[in-house]
Amino acid sequence: MKHFFKGVLSLSIIPLVMIGCSSSPYKSGQGTPHGKRIFIPQERVIIERPIPPKIIPYTYNSWVAASDNLRRVREYEVFLEKNNVGNIIPTFELLRTARDWQKCGRSQYMIPTRELWANQVPTLKVFKYLVASKVLTDFEVTSVYRDLTLNQCAGGASSSRHLFNSAIDFRIGPEYPQPEDYAFIENTKFKLCQFWEQYGQSLNMGLGLYASGQIHIDTQGYRTWGPDLSRSSSMCNY
Repeated sequence: MKHFFKGVLSLSIIPLVMIGCSSSPYKSGQGTPHGKRIFIPQERVIIERPIPPKIIPYTYNSWVAASDNLRRVREYEVFLEKNNVGNIIPTFELLRTARDWQKCGRSQYMIPTRELWANQVPTLKVFKYLVASKVLTDFEVTSVYRDLTLNQCAGGASSSRHLFNSAIDFRIGPEYPQPEDYAFIENTKFKLCQFWEQYGQSLNMGLGLYASGQIHIDTQGYRTWGPDLSRSSSMCNY
């Protein structure tokens, strides 16, 4: 994580703001400078919880040791570091393909083709702000780049941003949430929506929620959707 905060303050995309905090300049029910009505409670319980350590799976260690994967992974890592978006997401998560990889007979991990590397930089910059401002704390990335064969098998859209290495899917909290996890999960969704409402248009940011509970972020269009893939079911409709 030694490069994590490097360049955070120098990024010129947006000011770093603690979303949903009482220091926000917008009061409950007031609009944004663009006239969009948002809701920010005057007082909101801050849910603190320990962040579990990231443990590299043995499946990743086996995969990276095969063929020339280690060399190719390192080249990709160097590229991201040079663009100030390295070490934001652990590499073993950043290279995950799709949750249905095994059913589809494909690899759990893939390195995008070199011509697609730059596509992930804007989305990782958004992720960098979300993590640095503690909008996202306890999360796990589950799907990033997929090739065409895997995307079709996994039921991805024909124009899926995952095909172009410009999207990130993740979940909040543990894979199998317990009752005590739900308040944290909902609070994180609320903060994500606040971020999207305030900065999404300038970042060309898409924010989606799937029926599985996975959340999708990309920088390929300002939009939001929910389990039925429409705006009406978005988690940001509060």
